[in-house]
Amino acid sequence: MPTTQTSSYRSAPNSTGLDQPVRPIDREEITAFTDFCQSAGKSRKTVATYREAAGQLATFAAAKGMPVLTELRREHIEDFLGHLRGKGNKPATVRNRHAGLRALYNWMIHEDIRADHPMARVARPQIPETVQPHYREDEILRVLAAISGRARDVLTLRDRALILFLLDTGVRCQELCDIRIGAVDREARQAHVVTGKGGKGRVVAYSADVANALNSYLRKRGGWEAAGPTAPLFAMRDGSPFKTNGVRMLMQRRFAAAGVEYRGTHGFRRSAGIGFLENGGDPTDLKELMGWSSWSMLYKYTKATARSRALRAHEAHSPVARMLRQGRKP
Repeated sequence: MPTTQTSSYRSAPNSTGLDQPVRPIDREEITAFTDFCQSAGKSRKTVATYREAAGQLATFAAAKGMPVLTELRREHIEDFLGHLRGKGNKPATVRNRHAGLRALYNWMIHEDIRADHPMARVARPQIPETVQPHYREDEILRVLAAISGRARDVLTLRDRALILFLLDTGVRCQELCDIRIGAVDREARQAHVVTGKGGKGRVVAYSADVANALNSYLRKRGGWEAAGPTAPLFAMRDGSPFKTNGVRMLMQRRFAAAGVEYRGTHGFRRSAGIGFLENGGDPTDLKELMGWSSWSMLYKYTKATARSRALRAHEAHSPVARMLRQGRKP
């Protein structure tokens, strides 16, 4: 089925999962599935992930002489997931492929392409209950020290403000790129994220320290008002909005200069969640700030920080300390 759409997450070889030989009938179904996901308002990343899962399964099935996607059975899909594990894919990656394939066959049933669901009894891959790579406070401070020095040029001020904003708000990289100056409420120190995951918007807050860094950056850039409400909050040299790849390259350069391992922009989001909880923040408030629709992600964060929070709580609620403070000494 020919298509004239040129969206990167629909046609780029490295993001679609269709860069390897795929049978024409499978390619047609995957293209239709992609159209459905886009029309359903799925984020670009989700569409690309789902499409990649379908493409990898189609490639695997063709190479193994298995039926086409519309005729695959449970055992074929389990073989594919086992193949991914055997190649050393991380549990989170295998789970993402499982989610993409479940969405694919949900769509097929919705469209009456097939009546049964081959994923119905395929176990959802388990992920160890740990928070993925993030940054320690001392690492962030080292990066900021390497950036700042005595320089006060616009790029230095921008990169410092960008790191602080990511860490304080926990916004996703794409969300950061999409924030416009008009979406920032300077009086309330809040920003409206209008392109959250799944198209859901939310409001995030930032501290006075971050506001100070933003003010220094925007002042050097010409001022908040001069930039205009539709200008990006964080701009490239030519004033255009960042793309996620641009943020990634910027961070890789800054982290390398500081001698700190770069663990991705999502590491800031994880660090924001961990820091919020360890500083006594309410888990329910964190769920709202992060824009999580389910409680599962919150559970992962609260469990990962439970020990340190419990040990600090003991300092405040020690039964012996309370007893002796009340004068009940032996």
